[in-house]
Amino acid sequence: MISVDKDFIPIKPRFANEYNLIKVLAKLGNPQKRLPTINVVGTNGKGSTSYYLSKGLLTKYQKVGLFIGPAFLWQNERIQINNEYISDQNLEKYLNQISADIEEYSLTFFEIWTLIAILYFADQNVDIVVMEAGIGGKNDCTNLMTNQILTVLTSVSFDHMELLGTSIEAILEQKINIAKPGTKLVVSDDNKKYQSVIEKIIADKNVEIIYADLLPDKVLYQQGNKGLAQKTLEIIGITKCNISELNPPLGRFTKIVRKNQTIILDGAHNVDGINQLIKTVKAEKEPYIVLYASIASKDYQANLSQLTSNFENVYLTSFDHFKAWNLSEIDYPNKIISWKEFLETHQDDNILVCGSLYFIPQVYEYLNK
Repeated sequence: MISVDKDFIPIKPRFANEYNLIKVLAKLGNPQKRLPTINVVGTNGKGSTSYYLSKGLLTKYQKVGLFIGPAFLWQNERIQINNEYISDQNLEKYLNQISADIEEYSLTFFEIWTLIAILYFADQNVDIVVMEAGIGGKNDCTNLMTNQILTVLTSVSFDHMELLGTSIEAILEQKINIAKPGTKLVVSDDNKKYQSVIEKIIADKNVEIIYADLLPDKVLYQQGNKGLAQKTLEIIGITKCNISELNPPLGRFTKIVRKNQTIILDGAHNVDGINQLIKTVKAEKEPYIVLYASIASKDYQANLSQLTSNFENVYLTSFDHFKAWNLSEIDYPNKIISWKEFLETHQDDNILVCGSLYFIPQVYEYLNK
């Protein structure tokens, strides 16, 4: 397996003025058209919902493709068939196969991963694909999956506003316009408060909107994700899969117990995610101290305000990643230089570790060594 810490994909820009994956796919005969696809869009919960869907689909289909991001421990996690990661050999094979196209068409980082997934799924003749969007929806390269069965909309809130817009209306417009005419849009319970906005945006597209209910779960913010996955599976005729019994992917309220200490790892990194996490931790009825780290591009102030309002001791740290924030630029008293030393010197405290999904895997690996 290829660690997330290792350089594998050529360093390419995340965003561009022009996206050229559609041209490469046309050159290759549009293999994406052979892949029946469920598109998953939203702000929070895309990874969990995609995972639950992939597990449920296995009760009906022999080969289920899953495309997710970011990866947690291994880069191979991004591309799966029947929840088995793509091999190192296949990753290297497809990367070599498209290397000339990467240069000729100046493909971005996410376009490269999407192209590898499409080629792998097409060559393996998968029956259905669950495709998690990157940031947006209509402008996301996963929108090129034109053989769309339906679209799934997870919880929507403010994130990546520099790209998606500064209002919920603008963000929703970006997300749900990935839905193709004549298909269905399945909306999580978290988004019922936006019903009028959603219906206005989608009014002229001949898209049927179906709202999901919550599914009970001890991790409160997973109730919407599980309910959404369960409703989606029911719509395509799968009724024998009990989503409520599935554990979430790593990094989503992952608990690690050391002696008399509990450490919770969670990749909540925007205001809505932080608020949902706080509610779930409070339901534990145990005291926690908080260790939080962010990437440089995030507006962390709102997250920090919520954390300090709900926990007596909140500490900030940084981590080894090119996107990580610079602690010296943060005006806050409780700053931790070495989060590893912090974990070792606080073994009598329950700790909530949250923030960037680039940070959480590093802590998970350290604790499991």
